[in-house]
Amino acid sequence: MYNRYRDRIRTIILCIKGYPAAEASFNAGSLGYNTTVVNMSDKDGKEKMKELREKIEKGEEINYLELIFLPLMNSDQDMVKRVKETIELEDKLDADQKFKNNLAALTIVLCDKFLSSENMIELWRDRKMVKFFKYVEEQGKKKGKEEGRIEGKIEGKQEEARLILMRQVKAKFKNADNEIIDLINEAELSKIEDLSEKIVTVDSKAEIIDFLKH
Repeated sequence: MYNRYRDRIRTIILCIKGYPAAEASFNAGSLGYNTTVVNMSDKDGKEKMKELREKIEKGEEINYLELIFLPLMNSDQDMVKRVKETIELEDKLDADQKFKNNLAALTIVLCDKFLSSENMIELWRDRKMVKFFKYVEEQGKKKGKEEGRIEGKIEGKQEEARLILMRQVKAKFKNADNEIIDLINEAELSKIEDLSEKIVTVDSKAEIIDFLKH
């Protein structure tokens, strides 16, 4: 990275509640490495939520990074509720819908490691997060046209959608049969999106197989 940009490089480590803050550095004479540790537990999530809500209601400018990282700040609420409230707050922004969708997607991605598969399915169901796949795909197409890499970008987004759908199936039925995995790998993105939205109401693996085959 330094060879490419020829600029100072800063490494920032984010620590959340339950994970102790630590420093990682070394000094080898002519070579050294230091990090900046940001302990999110030191930030009052409830107070920051109140502050950002007031600013948004008044139409004032806010720090979008603070909004995205809001669920990771210290709070007595569970992670799912914090994520939901943050996304609801993002929906109130006076901004383009695609921009708000992007903020919501980033918020969930940041919290993914701290949420169970069941939690993620609940968020997708309530917020229809699968629609972000279409947005991401459209953005990938635009960039791909400029750089001549449309096919590779779309394939990457399709693979991401397939992996998430497999995760949904495993969370609902504890496992995914080889037949279901093969059908998901062969399915078009539109089919994957439709099934991701409907999987909450699916009662059996047979329904999934039938849906993917037709």
